[in-house]
Amino acid sequence: MDQETLAIWNAMQDGLSSLTGLSLLSFDHTRAPACEPSQDNPICTLIRLSRTGQAHCTAHCGKALADAQRTGQTQVLKCDANLHVFTVPIMVGDKVSLLVQGGKRFMTEEERVPTDRITDRTGLPLETFRALTSHQSLVAQDRLAAAATYLEQAGRFLFESERIRSSVGTRFSTLLALFNLVGELQHEVDLEHVYVTMLSSIGVLFGVNTVAFLAVDAADDIAALKQVFGYHTEALQGYRHSIRDGLLARVIRERRHHRTAEPLEIAKLGLPGSVRSVDLVPMVIPDGQVASLILILDSELAPEDVQALEGFGALAAVILHNRLLRHRLEEGAKHFAALARFAHDLGSTLDTDRLLDLILDRSVSLVDAEKGSLMLVDDDEGSLAIKAAKGLNKRLVETVRVAPYQGISGKVLATGDSLLVSDLERDERVAQKQNPRYRTKSFISIPLKPSHRTIGVLNISDKMNGDEFSHEDFERLASIADYASVAIERSAFYHKSEQLKRTTTVDELTGLVNRRHFEVRLIEEVNRSRRYHLLLALLLVDLDNFVQINQGIGRAGGDQVLRAAARVIRQTIRTIDLASRYSGKEFAVLLPLTAKPGAAVIAERLCSELRRLDFPVQLADKPLAITASVGVACYPDDADSMDVLIQQAETALHAAKQRGKDQVIVFRHP
Repeated sequence: MDQETLAIWNAMQDGLSSLTGLSLLSFDHTRAPACEPSQDNPICTLIRLSRTGQAHCTAHCGKALADAQRTGQTQVLKCDANLHVFTVPIMVGDKVSLLVQGGKRFMTEEERVPTDRITDRTGLPLETFRALTSHQSLVAQDRLAAAATYLEQAGRFLFESERIRSSVGTRFSTLLALFNLVGELQHEVDLEHVYVTMLSSIGVLFGVNTVAFLAVDAADDIAALKQVFGYHTEALQGYRHSIRDGLLARVIRERRHHRTAEPLEIAKLGLPGSVRSVDLVPMVIPDGQVASLILILDSELAPEDVQALEGFGALAAVILHNRLLRHRLEEGAKHFAALARFAHDLGSTLDTDRLLDLILDRSVSLVDAEKGSLMLVDDDEGSLAIKAAKGLNKRLVETVRVAPYQGISGKVLATGDSLLVSDLERDERVAQKQNPRYRTKSFISIPLKPSHRTIGVLNISDKMNGDEFSHEDFERLASIADYASVAIERSAFYHKSEQLKRTTTVDELTGLVNRRHFEVRLIEEVNRSRRYHLLLALLLVDLDNFVQINQGIGRAGGDQVLRAAARVIRQTIRTIDLASRYSGKEFAVLLPLTAKPGAAVIAERLCSELRRLDFPVQLADKPLAITASVGVACYPDDADSMDVLIQQAETALHAAKQRGKDQVIVFRHP
C-alpha cells in the first residue's frame, strides 16, 4: 500500500469519524496500526492501561481483528464495557488489505450505567467509567451498520483502484500513456473536456470510425450518450436506450466485450440504419458495477485491440470513479468545515431563541431551501410546537400544536424515523395532498435525538431550484441535526441548572445539601420538635484517615471517596431524613421523629455500608478501606437548642475517634 493511497484513506477515516462521532482505527495485514486513530474512545484508552484491561481488549477487539482477517467477513461485538464495535476487512481480490475497527459507542442508556462486572472484567473503576460515559452520546444500530458498509465499500474502491493500476503490465504501454494523459485531466473542472480527450485518443490510437461514451443509469434502466467522436457524431446526438434486454443488457450482465454485425440486432439498439457493426466494451468500477459503456461503430478490432480496450475501460472507470471520490472528498471537506463552523457557532450561544433561529437558518441554507420549521416537544403536553420558522407566517404557525402520529411531523416524533420524500402525494408513507403554502412536493423531516429520546423535529421544504431533495441533502441535514440536538439539550440543561442554582443550595461534589442549608433546616426541625414535643436525632459522620487517603490516592481519588460516601449515606437513610456535607470530610444527618436507639441503628448500618466500599487502589501496600466515626445526639434528651445539639454530637464523635475510630458513640450525660 503506497503512502499516497494511505494518506487518502486516513483523510476519509478522519472525515467519516468526524461526521458520525464514531471511533475508527485502521490496521494493516499484520494487525499493526496503519495510521493514527480517529476519535478513539477514552474508555478504551484507559482500559488498555491495566493488565486486566489489556486481556479484555485482546479477548474482544483483538479476537475480532483475527476473525475478520481469517474469514474476510465483518465482525460485530459488544465488549464487557458495553461498547458496540464492528471490524471490517477491506478485501482486494481474495486478500485482506486493511482491517478497520470502529464504533466503540453505547446504544442504550442502560449500557452506560456502570456495574461490578465492568470493573471485574475491564479493570476500570466504576466512578471513572461513570465520569467518562456521562459525556458520550448514544448511537443507533443502523448508523453503526451504515458506517461499516460505507467503510467496506470505500476501502475496496480505493485499494482495488491501486491494485488495478499496479497490474496493468507492459503490453498496455500505449494505453498507459493515455492513462497518464487522462490522469492529468482528473482535476479538470469541465468533465465534457475529459470525455472528449479520452474518445479522441481512442479514435486516433485504434483508428475507429466512431466511438462514444454511454452512461449507465441502473435506477432508470437507461444507457444515455455522454460524448461522441467520429463520423456518426450528429446521428448519435441525444441517444438513449433501455438496458433491460438485448445487447446492452448482455454486456452489462456479463461485463465483457460483445460485437454484432446483425442488422436486426443493430436496429433493436435504435442506432442509425447506416451502421454496419457495433462493438460494446463495459467500463467496470471496482465494486463490479458497469458505470459506462464504450460504443464503437463500423470498425474492425483485432483481439489484442479488444483486450487493450477492456483494459482501458477498467483504467478509465477507475480514473473517473476516483475523480468522483475526490470530488466527494472535497465536498465532504467543505461540509466538515461548515459543520465545524456550525458547531462553533452553536457553542457560542446559550440563548434558546437565538440558538433555534441559528440552527434553522443554517439548515435551510445548507440544502438551498426556501422554507423550514424547527419544532420542539412540550414536556407537559407531549406535543410538538413550532419554535423557529423560515419562509412561513410566524403568527400563523406559532399556535400550531402537533400530537404524536398527527401529520408528517407527528409521525416522525412518534417513530423517531427520518423522512426524505420526493412526492408527498405518491409516497405511501405520507400520502396526502400538497399544502398550498408549499411550492414543491418534496421535503425532509428529521427527528432531533441527542440520545434515545426525540426532543423535536426539523422540517425543510421547497428547494430553491424546484428540484427534489437528494440523498446528499438528507445526509447533510442528518449530520447537522446531530449537532443541533446536542446544542438544544445543552441549552435546556444550562437554563435548568441556572434555575436550580437560584432555588437550591447543593454541594457540587457530593450532591448533598450544603452546611448553610442544613443548619437552616436544623433550626426549623428543632423548633418544630419543641413546639410539638417530637424527637429529633443528629448524626455527625467523619471519614477516618482521610488525610492519608488523599496522600495515597490523590485529591481526585479523595473526591471519589467523598462522592461514594455521600451515595452510601443517601441510600442508607430514610426519605424523611436530610443529609449534608457538613465540612471537608464530615457529613451531618438529620433524623426527624427518631430516638437514640433508632438513630444508633441507622448509624451502625451506615458504618457497615461504608466498610463495603471497594476502591481498586493500595494504601501503604494494603487495600484501601473506607471507615467512619459517628457521633449521635438527640433532642430533647441531650440538648434544648440547635447549638447544644451540635455540640453534644461533636462530643460523641470525638469520643469515637479517641476510642479507635470506625465506630458509633451515642452521647451520654456524665
